[in-house]
Amino acid sequence: MTSSHTSAFSSDMVFKTHHDLIEWVQNKGRSLGYIIIIKRTKVKPSGWISKTTLMCDRGGIHKSSKPSTRNTKSKKINCPFQLAGKHSKLYGIWTLQVVCEKHNHEPASTMEGHPYTMRLSDKETHLVVDLIKKNMKPSDILSTLKERSKDNVSSLQTIYNACKKYLGKLKELTISSLAEEPMRNSSYMEQKNHSCSYINQLPNLFHRYIMHIHDVKSDGNCGFRAIAVCLGLNEDAWPTIQSDLMEELNTHRDEYDEIFGRECRLKLHNSLNFFRSDIAASLEHWMSLHDMGIVIASRYNVILHCLSVGDSITYLPLRSTPPLWYQHVAIAVGHVNDNHYVKLDLQGGYPMPSVVPQWVHFKHVCASAWVTPYINRLNMYAQHYNVRYY
Repeated sequence: MTSSHTSAFSSDMVFKTHHDLIEWVQNKGRSLGYIIIIKRTKVKPSGWISKTTLMCDRGGIHKSSKPSTRNTKSKKINCPFQLAGKHSKLYGIWTLQVVCEKHNHEPASTMEGHPYTMRLSDKETHLVVDLIKKNMKPSDILSTLKERSKDNVSSLQTIYNACKKYLGKLKELTISSLAEEPMRNSSYMEQKNHSCSYINQLPNLFHRYIMHIHDVKSDGNCGFRAIAVCLGLNEDAWPTIQSDLMEELNTHRDEYDEIFGRECRLKLHNSLNFFRSDIAASLEHWMSLHDMGIVIASRYNVILHCLSVGDSITYLPLRSTPPLWYQHVAIAVGHVNDNHYVKLDLQGGYPMPSVVPQWVHFKHVCASAWVTPYINRLNMYAQHYNVRYY
């Protein structure tokens, strides 16, 4: 049986980001009874994604890695359906093209129980991990996911699997660090002293709340490395962070022109245009959170704190309606040595530095509620330093 849904995917729509395109295609596919997955993605050496190819999850042919006498049945039946997403660097948009509109199988009557639809997205995985850390029960975690998205069809087993995976990684990291301990006595002491020197460069008010300081490579890209680690990526993913921020500045150029001025916005954009890993970034490509902080918070929909002896500040998203308070993601970096950023792990209840004035003046009305759950903690900081919290 061959079926097609040309009109469903043939569209003049444009998408702001690669994620928006993928999300739209997969939601549309599910509504038609098909699971659409990424076949391949073309990534430039700079980390910029230029093209992505999508296919039906029943596309391709099953290839067994070794001979088997078992009668195994694969869902792959070489379905020809294929789409192509292309990014225009000039206009900063994504467009979608139908390569092959046909499926060689009937659509699914229901998506419930399908392994792919029960998978957690990256955002859902981060949320699950955060809720595990807060000792929330798996059943309550599942309820939270379903409250957040009516389309979520994850099962309790999905949550158990996520818990098992997270706890397994935690155990692996613990065992690994214990195994390495006897082999690095001298360097361990040096690292400990280094961490002490960092914490002494951070405000005393926060010392009791700083659980861990994660150092990153000092090559002029340390700011973007620290942000990558804060977001759960490897620090070597710093080019991806820069590419994302360039896209953020391009997509909302009018808004950032109003905030920074056009000349400053272009300067910020140009400062991000450095992706070489063989040499250190020069001064003009270093991250300055004074301007970049609100761009980062808005791009990743996170609360960002920057702590330093000189001035600590909080950055909030400009445009988004905040999720439920326990779904908020807060990340923190420390500025030390006057030229280096490190990732900070803060324990709950810490005083919250004053919100950057740019957010107060330029936030969208829907974003105003970001600050509501933190009034008391903002007041703690404001009273300590005798300043306004925003």
